[in-house]
Amino acid sequence: MQAAPRRVKTIYSVIASPQRLEILKILNVKGPLTYSALKTLAGFKSKKESGKFAYHLRKLVRQLLIQLNRQERKYTVTNLGRLVLNLTRQIEEQSLVESGKLYVRSSRQAMEEFNADKILQSLVKEAGMPVELAQKITSETESRLYKFQTQYLTAPLIREMVNSLLVEHNLEEYRHKLTRLGLPVYDVTQLLAKAGDDGSDVESLLHQTGKSVFSEYLLLEQIPRDVADAHLAGDIHIADAGSWGLTPDTIFVDLLSVRASGFNPKGRLPYAPILPSPEGLESAMTIISNITSLIRREASVEIVYRNFLQYLAPFTRSKTKHEIVEAILRFLDQASSQLPSSQRPIISLELDPYVKDESGRELIEKVLDATLEAYGGLVDQVPRPEVRLILAKLKEDDNRFLKDAASVIFAGGRVALFQSGQKRSSLGINPDVLPSELQGDHISVLHNLSLNLPRLSYDSNQDETYFRAKLAMLIGVASDALTTRRIVLERVMKKGLLPTLSFGSEAVSSDAMPLIMNLVGLEEALSNLTKDPSLTVRTSIAEKIIQTASQVSSEKSAKNERLGVAIIEEEGAQRLAALDAEKYGRASLQAGGRLGYSLSPRLTPEDLQNQDKIGYVQKLSAGLNGGFSVVLDASALDLRGTYQMMLTASPAIPFFRVHRPVSFCRNCGAKLPPDSGRCKKCKSTATTQYSTAE
Repeated sequence: MQAAPRRVKTIYSVIASPQRLEILKILNVKGPLTYSALKTLAGFKSKKESGKFAYHLRKLVRQLLIQLNRQERKYTVTNLGRLVLNLTRQIEEQSLVESGKLYVRSSRQAMEEFNADKILQSLVKEAGMPVELAQKITSETESRLYKFQTQYLTAPLIREMVNSLLVEHNLEEYRHKLTRLGLPVYDVTQLLAKAGDDGSDVESLLHQTGKSVFSEYLLLEQIPRDVADAHLAGDIHIADAGSWGLTPDTIFVDLLSVRASGFNPKGRLPYAPILPSPEGLESAMTIISNITSLIRREASVEIVYRNFLQYLAPFTRSKTKHEIVEAILRFLDQASSQLPSSQRPIISLELDPYVKDESGRELIEKVLDATLEAYGGLVDQVPRPEVRLILAKLKEDDNRFLKDAASVIFAGGRVALFQSGQKRSSLGINPDVLPSELQGDHISVLHNLSLNLPRLSYDSNQDETYFRAKLAMLIGVASDALTTRRIVLERVMKKGLLPTLSFGSEAVSSDAMPLIMNLVGLEEALSNLTKDPSLTVRTSIAEKIIQTASQVSSEKSAKNERLGVAIIEEEGAQRLAALDAEKYGRASLQAGGRLGYSLSPRLTPEDLQNQDKIGYVQKLSAGLNGGFSVVLDASALDLRGTYQMMLTASPAIPFFRVHRPVSFCRNCGAKLPPDSGRCKKCKSTATTQYSTAE
């Protein structure tokens, strides 16, 4: 029993030396170190001090506070050493508290004496508060902190106290500027707990937490207050708010201009290779891969490669179909693996065989055939392909390619069909809303903003005129939001934070970015505005709504920009419906049992036989200059039925995608029958499902 007190006394005598305590702290922070590295970090740099250092080191080793790993020849802290350090830190902190002064545990992980001048400086510098008012708030904050008699303060606690006082004094404009951005501890814990369930990794986790900070910054600082309030209230929805003020949404790249002149930076991109005009098939595919690597972090939703067939055609004259398929498949594999689905952008290839090119029709069809086969190979290899195809609606003589497209969709691929000669993303976005004089080879589009039409209809009491007047006012708010976003992105580009867009070949001017707003819940709004179920009446009201939206957005357009209106599948329908359910009650909602409000119209095989329904869709499409998408529901159809549905829809529907639920095993990646609860291959129950129309 007497040995224990002597042991404790000896340990205290060892750490009483500042040099030995410093050695212990260094090893605790830096981890295992060699003798020479530890000696240098501890400040024993001259040869004369070698003896002193060796003496202190022996003392620590003898008391088992540190130990030597003889194989690695490195010293490490023992568990006993860490315990001693923790006790030492607690003694230091308690001695500061007992002194009667206030101390702050700062963000630099140090205990510092409380200094009220730092609050004053923060109020003046960060919040822009007048000095006299800042002195008053500082004095009141200091008084309250001394009344708390807490053991120690933290920087976040002091900031919370200041913000609380600002609210009490009706100084919210200053509180917004002082708000600390970040996630609560609980939210971070939940993110960590769910990580990996959706195929995400550590990079994805860091990506999500970073975006949460920029989402808060956007609402507090970057956009007008009325826009932020409209988003929070549920009048509008800003999708992907974490990237909203940092990157454009969709980028269109014209590969014909790349084929002609390459993709060469005009400014300094030290990490980017010079991409000359391609000389062969392999170099052509390598250039697209390099472009993807350059701009994948500069778009939040999608990168669309236009004229893919015409780009490759000249380099395939002497190539067999197998060689072309292998080259394209290598690119698709690489593009699929570059970013997980939680970190967009997705990659889309536009396939329009009817765009004239000097290569000739035969070569273009050869590349189309190879591309569809290569994409089919990707779908077989990847559980959930993130690359999309945008295929021009084929003429009757080319329906063999439509059969191939139907087969790819049936296997789990994602293919959209559009009108030849137009520009469309896989979502249906139309960048041609820009005036012809501003059209360029490469176009960036801003479109992640949606308007809540059901909210307007609930407040209109079936008064269609009042509804459209409210819609015009809301479009004004959306216009301000998108214009502000364009200005913010212009600043980001000038700083070089989007280097490829800022300095890349024929880079897009921030003055030539199409601004597109999305209409959410048109079907629910129509149900609230009229009790007449006839499609004729609903079509008439829908046309007036679209006409009003298009007219007001045109009037709001500035000289060098155009505002477009779209109805496409975008994030936000579920959130807006949930907010309205809280405000009006679930019984008042006309959501039809969906998870959220309606977006793109969904057509069944029976709907395609209904001329009134087809006419309704065609009139909506004609009035929406920013984009329009229809989803064909083929969930109950076999392969032949899917093909027949696509064949029937092609001449009638301007742009459509096909919905087919696809299940796969998250454990082994095997494709499964719909709604499978267990994988037949590995017996895992970790199954999930996606839609080919997503």
